[in-house]
Amino acid sequence: MEDNSVYRDLFFEETDENLAILNQEVLQLEQHPEDKQIIDAIFRAAHTLKGMAATMGYEKMATLTHAVENIFELVKNGQLNVTTSLVSLFFESLDALTQLVEGLREEEDESLDITSLIKKLEQAWEANQSAGETDEKSADSESAFSYPLLEEADFAVIEAAEASGYILYSVGVRVEKESMMKAARAFMFISKLEQVGDILQMNPDAQTMEQGEVDETFTLYLLSKEAGETIESHVEGISEIEDVYMTQLTLDELKKEAAEEIEADLADSENDTAEKAEAVQVTNQTAKKRTAAKQTIRVDLSRLDQFMNLVSELVIHRTRLEDVSEKNQLAELGEPLTQVGRITTELQELVLQLRMQPFSVVVQRFPRMMRDLTNELGKDIQFLTEGEDTELDRTVISEIGEPLIHLLRNAADHGIEMPEEREKAGKSRNGTIKLSAYPEGNRVIVTLTDDGKGLNPRMIEKSAEKKGISTAGMSDEEIQQLIFHPGFSTAQEVTGISGRGVGMDAVKEKIAALNGKIETISEVGKGTTFTITLPLTLSIIQSLLVKVSKETFAIPQAVIDKIRKYDDADVRSVHQKEVYSFEGQTIPVIRLSEALSLDDSDDSQKHVIVVLIGQNRYALIVDELVHQKEIVIKKLGSELNTVSNFLGATILGDGSISLILDVTSICTRKKGKKRE
Repeated sequence: MEDNSVYRDLFFEETDENLAILNQEVLQLEQHPEDKQIIDAIFRAAHTLKGMAATMGYEKMATLTHAVENIFELVKNGQLNVTTSLVSLFFESLDALTQLVEGLREEEDESLDITSLIKKLEQAWEANQSAGETDEKSADSESAFSYPLLEEADFAVIEAAEASGYILYSVGVRVEKESMMKAARAFMFISKLEQVGDILQMNPDAQTMEQGEVDETFTLYLLSKEAGETIESHVEGISEIEDVYMTQLTLDELKKEAAEEIEADLADSENDTAEKAEAVQVTNQTAKKRTAAKQTIRVDLSRLDQFMNLVSELVIHRTRLEDVSEKNQLAELGEPLTQVGRITTELQELVLQLRMQPFSVVVQRFPRMMRDLTNELGKDIQFLTEGEDTELDRTVISEIGEPLIHLLRNAADHGIEMPEEREKAGKSRNGTIKLSAYPEGNRVIVTLTDDGKGLNPRMIEKSAEKKGISTAGMSDEEIQQLIFHPGFSTAQEVTGISGRGVGMDAVKEKIAALNGKIETISEVGKGTTFTITLPLTLSIIQSLLVKVSKETFAIPQAVIDKIRKYDDADVRSVHQKEVYSFEGQTIPVIRLSEALSLDDSDDSQKHVIVVLIGQNRYALIVDELVHQKEIVIKKLGSELNTVSNFLGATILGDGSISLILDVTSICTRKKGKKRE
């Protein structure tokens, strides 16, 4: 067998995409069983999977996909209705395909036993065949082919070949409509034919085929000394070739057909002129569309990381050069540094765009999971998503999926009640779980809300006492946060979904590792909301450098609304809290020197920085404004993961290190909470 190892990476990338499409579309099919577009999308993806598996020599995967494709064909033709049991069979097949692919990825044999699954699929197929269905081809099928036009020189070649014992064949080939690689299939077929004879002419011609412009059919004339049965057996087994029509001809028959075609063409010449003009216009429009098509290339993620690191270093050294130029008043460096700054900024924007991915990349796997959970738990759960186009750094995207899975499973198992229980409580039988994402300054907020029974502080308190965890002096909100304690669980019994006391602590750790945080708001009988705050990007941001006491800190510019000179007259005390008069309303005052446990300064240069967190404004009081700066975020390290006041650190132009303030954490921290 041909060595296909060089194509393995491409095979796995394409297979992963098609399996994701199938899972998503089959889920949609259950909701919209009559939607032809969904059915066509499923059929195309399944057909492509079968072709790729067969090409790579993965027989078990090809066999399973072929069986699935047969069932989809019945659905497509209207011979089989979509039911819940049929959708479950499809999902069982997709799970088996995923296992086979993972085994192949680990360079293991296709060891998964799919015998019983194949039997189920075959039984479903056989039970729904129409009684009078046959595989006979229609008598006029061959008339749909357009054979190449031969010239006098071609007739001379045929005459000489026939004298030497060659036989002339007309060959018409139909490639399967759903094939994604029609040109490749045509070349494979032609290569096989060239082993048993000589090709005289083709339609489309070889140059057109090389450009990939092949429709569902192509035709050719073949000169061979082999019998027709021998030639047909030689080209059997090429995947995605639907039909082959081969007819033996003589030179006289060919000349007669050509004469008849010329006579017919002359009779229709007047009408044909108008049609040709229209065809030229359509061809030109098609050419324009092809020119405008986007081209993409797959890039290894490690190369993107390296690109990001190099741009980050460039930003740091550009900042240092600007500092040196400013301190030494080197005017001749002004113009070059401006150009370097512009190019660096464009590079930074480019690399950030390359690294950004929509939240939908994470979300697309959840509807299938929630369907399975709903069936397993015997509950009625409506799963909603919002803000799927919200973009995040690819590192965050790749890591946030696992924590969200834990939260969704717990919401379905612990949060949403059984239909009868909800009905008794005056709720609808159908529970709702909603996953949302939206940007907020330099952060993205992800919320997971359910309208279930909520977190009961009394139940959590009892469970904590059994485990020896003291709850003395804790508020109800603090007791609710114990669900993130390692090994903590309030489940009465362990299930395959949750209740083992693992998962929620891992959720908090994973989110903390991403420089994020998770908060819980829950009301007994009403439901629970988990709010996850994540960094938009882990790399470069615009910031405002400020001084608090004698220390320099960076504030992300994305959260800054207004900056004003500090005036004591604008600040007053209400209920033992300071508020600031801002545009006709009062907003909370946060003195950063106090929030960061630094000595207060009597500096008369104080400023008020009004920041917007969600829908709320806060007034941050700083001692001095330094300047705006593009900074590179550096992680603080695992030892400082629990520090909630800072997003990270950055290196300034003079080589010193400045901490980046986590404004959201500082502003929304509850009073009385222990400071870091």
